[in-house]
Amino acid sequence: MEFGAISLRGVTKRFGDVTAVDALDLDIAAGEMFSLLGGSGSGKTTLL
Repeated sequence: MEFGAISLRGVTKRFGDVTAVDALDLDIAAGEMFSLLGGSGSGKTTLL
């Protein structure tokens, strides 16, 4: 199995009863441009 330069599998982050990131799988290849888009409170900063 080949993975990207950054690989996340099943990442979850909760703050009390609030789930900020839920079971995220993500692969970013070396040299690839990447952007996180989402509304306020959607977990962008938490993921970073």
